[in-house]
Amino acid sequence: MTTQTRTPRLADVRAQRATGRRALQMGASFAVLAVLLALVLPTVTGASWASTAQSMTSVPLWQLGALTGLWLVGLWAYSFVLAASLPGLTKGQGFVLNLVGSGVSNLAPFGGAVGVGVTWAMARQYGFTNRAIGLFTAVTGIWNVLARLALPVAGLVGLLVVGAHVSGPVLVAAGIGAAICALVGALLVAALASDRFATTMIAVVARSARTLTRWAGRPGAGLNGLEGSLASQRASAVALLRRGRGGLVVGMVTYLVLQGVLMWACLAAVGSELGWAEVTAAYACGRMLTTVVLTPGGTGFAETGTAAVLIALGGDPVASEAGVLLFSFFTFACEIPGGAAAYLWHLRARGWRRDPQRGTPVGSVSGAAG
Repeated sequence: MTTQTRTPRLADVRAQRATGRRALQMGASFAVLAVLLALVLPTVTGASWASTAQSMTSVPLWQLGALTGLWLVGLWAYSFVLAASLPGLTKGQGFVLNLVGSGVSNLAPFGGAVGVGVTWAMARQYGFTNRAIGLFTAVTGIWNVLARLALPVAGLVGLLVVGAHVSGPVLVAAGIGAAICALVGALLVAALASDRFATTMIAVVARSARTLTRWAGRPGAGLNGLEGSLASQRASAVALLRRGRGGLVVGMVTYLVLQGVLMWACLAAVGSELGWAEVTAAYACGRMLTTVVLTPGGTGFAETGTAAVLIALGGDPVASEAGVLLFSFFTFACEIPGGAAAYLWHLRARGWRRDPQRGTPVGSVSGAAG
């Protein structure tokens, strides 16, 4: 009896501690975010918050409406990537999954894992098996990594093509960053394209994992059959990439272009006169910085880095800061209420519910969207 009463109490204590740690992490993350946006960003740009706010509030409503439409079209383009990564997923379902996952991810540091969990549960309700969803997660992850690695290269090439004025230190830093991204991207492509290279990489990963577990005092823990599992996952991913390459390539390229156009339009709306090459370089920097996990979606770091690049390339400080914050409003802030609205639509679309084993609809089809 005593043991039975202690066990729940111990579980409650552990749950309370985990909740406390999570709350502490979130508090620290939002404190860092506040410092970055309130102090670091204005210091880096040299633009006051008053002038930036005035520039942002001067954007007419019709332009804000057009920017909102452009943002939504970009999200719709990304649904082609998701549909190609999970055969049977409709564009409407992909749009909802993307918006809900992004909205959840933007709520907390390390929110990407929570977002994956939510979209995984939603995909299960759409009738997909755990294996299919796992492969979908891996393929979209690989595709997103390749896109982020390609952006700095595209930004540097654009600057060189148009002959933009770039100072020596900035050009050297951009060249080093682009070279590193190109190398990592080439290794990833080689691992997907070459069976021999993939076998070598898998062996290296397995040896590294075993070394790490030995250092942690748990030799061989959970690593039995790791090479075989990785090889099987890689083969499945390659097959899916080949089968859905049309939607993956067109969807991702269209999405990235529309996101770049959205940033350029946000900057133009507040008076910036920078060209497409400079905006592309800054956009590439910002997208790379969104991987920083200390704040939700890397917010604060991405805006500061993007604005710094824009100013280094000749951008007006006030217009650069205002345009970057306006872009972040759409790509970060709007995704939170947008994700909530999309989840409500997910709950309403009963025709999307299917049995994962049988693939048969559950409930009526009223409210479903294709």
